[in-house]
Amino acid sequence: MLAMSGPAVFDDSLDPKIDLRVTNCRIWNGESITPCRLDLLVDAGRVLELADPATVIAASETLDLGGAVVTPGLVDSHVHLLLAGESSMHLDLSQVDGRKAFEAAIEAADAALPPERWLIATGWNETLWERDGLPDREWLRAAGSRPVVCWRCDWHCVLVNDAVLRRLDLDGPLPAGGRLGRMHDGTPSGLLIEAAAWELVNPLIPSLPEQVRGEAIEQAAAVMAACGITTTRSMEYRGDIESHFVPRADTLPIRLSLVQLDRSSPLDTGWHRELPNTDRFALTGCKAFFDGTLGSRTAKLTSPYSDAPETSGLWLEVAIDDQDERWCREVVAAGLAPVIHAIGDAAVSRALQVISDVPDALRPTIEHAEVIAPEGLPSLEGVRLSVQPTHRATDAAMAHARLGDRAGWLLPMREMCEAGGRLCFGTDWPIVPVDPMATLRAAITGEDARGIPFFPEQRLSPHEAMLAATVNAAEACGFDAGLRAGLPADFVVWSNDPFEDIHAATVQATFVDGTLVAGELRQGACHG
Repeated sequence: MLAMSGPAVFDDSLDPKIDLRVTNCRIWNGESITPCRLDLLVDAGRVLELADPATVIAASETLDLGGAVVTPGLVDSHVHLLLAGESSMHLDLSQVDGRKAFEAAIEAADAALPPERWLIATGWNETLWERDGLPDREWLRAAGSRPVVCWRCDWHCVLVNDAVLRRLDLDGPLPAGGRLGRMHDGTPSGLLIEAAAWELVNPLIPSLPEQVRGEAIEQAAAVMAACGITTTRSMEYRGDIESHFVPRADTLPIRLSLVQLDRSSPLDTGWHRELPNTDRFALTGCKAFFDGTLGSRTAKLTSPYSDAPETSGLWLEVAIDDQDERWCREVVAAGLAPVIHAIGDAAVSRALQVISDVPDALRPTIEHAEVIAPEGLPSLEGVRLSVQPTHRATDAAMAHARLGDRAGWLLPMREMCEAGGRLCFGTDWPIVPVDPMATLRAAITGEDARGIPFFPEQRLSPHEAMLAATVNAAEACGFDAGLRAGLPADFVVWSNDPFEDIHAATVQATFVDGTLVAGELRQGACHG
C-alpha cells in the first residue's frame, strides 16, 4: 500500500482543466537516465505533459505519491495468455526435484481427479534431478489407466503414459521435426519431442469448457496487471482469438497485442482485417518456429551440443524445407510482423537473414535469441530482439553442459545492446512465471536462478533494463509507450526506487489510460 505524505503545489480553486495530476513523485519517462521530480498531467486517458511541480493547473483529481518513483507501465513482449490461464488449473511439476517427488505428485493428483478426467501437468525440468535422468512412462504408473500428459517446462517435449500411447499412431513416419524417445528395449519411453508432441499429442487432449477458457484469459490478464504489466503480446491460435479474445477486446485491464500461431501453408491471413484494431487490442504479427529449445537439445546450433555430439539441434517448420523466406513474404504482404522463434545461433543467423528486408514499420522480431555467436553480433544492429532474462537465469544451470566453451554465448545482453540490438523484455509465461521483477533482477545483476553470477559482465544498467521492459517491449507489441505528451497514460508506482535497488523495489499500483487497474492507494491519496 502506498505511503503518502507532503504537500503538493496546485490550486483546486480554479475550474478543473484536466482529469488527473500525479504529483510529489519522481518520474522516469522512458528517456531520462534517472527519475526526475516532475508532475504527470493526464487528460482523457493520455499524457498531457510532464510539468514542473510548481506549475499551477487545476485537476479534477490529484494523486499525491509522497515521493514515490513512477515509470511507464511494464510491458511483457512474449506470453501465451490462454495457455498461462489454463496452466493454473493443471498439476505444477516445476518444483519436483527427482523421480520420487515426481511420482508422488502424479499419485496425489490422480487421487484428487474424477475418473473421466485426463491428468495434465506442466513444468518438469530434468536439470533439477540429473541423477535420475529423463523421465519415462514408468514414472506415471500411479495414475493407472487414466491418460496422463506432462509437459516439460519449455513445452517442446511431453511425457505421456501408456493410456495415451495406445491412442497414438506411432507406426507411420513422425511429423517432420519430431522425435520419439525410446526405452532400452526399443519400446516408446513416453517422451515425444517438438512436432511429435504438438501434432500427435495436442489434438487428443480434451479442451476445457469454453466458459472456463474465457475466464482463464481474464484471470491471467488480471495477474499481469497486478504485476505492473500494462501491455503484453500473446501468441495465440486463430480459433482462440476469434472465440475467446475478440469478445474481451474492450474488457481486459491491459493492452493486448496478438500474434497468430497457426502455421499452415499457405497462410490464411485475410481474416485478421475483420478484427478490432485499436490501441488496446490488435493482431500485429504471425509466428514461425525455426528451431526448438536448449533444454530439449533441439535449438539449432552451428556446432554439435557438447553433451550430445551426435546432434546440433533441429530445424523446424518453414525452416526445414527452406520455405522461411516465402513465409516471411506472405506475412509482410498481409501487413503483419514476422515473429520468429530462434534460439540456437544457427537459427538466429537464419532469422536475421530472413527479416533483413522487412520494413521496420512492421516491427519484426526475433523471439528468444538465446545463443549468439560473437561473429553474429554486428548483424543485430537495429533488430528487435524479444528476449527473456529469466530464461538466461534458469538455462545457465545447463549452459556449460550443453554449450561447453560457448556457455558465454547464452544471451550476452551487454554485447547485444552494444551491437545496437533493440532488446525487448518478456517472460514467455507460462514457460516461466510472469514476474517482471525477476526479469529486471536477472538483467541488472547478471545472476543465474540461484543468485550466482553468470558471466556478470553481460549485465545491463538499470536504465537499459527498464527501457527494455517498457518502451522497447511496447514497440515489439506494435504499440508506443513512454510518459510523453500524446501517449496513453500507462504508468506504475514503485515502493522503492528500482534504479537504486531492484531487489527492494515492487510495483504498488498499476494505471492504464490514467485509471487504476491494480494495486491499492491509501484513502485520501486521490482527491478532487
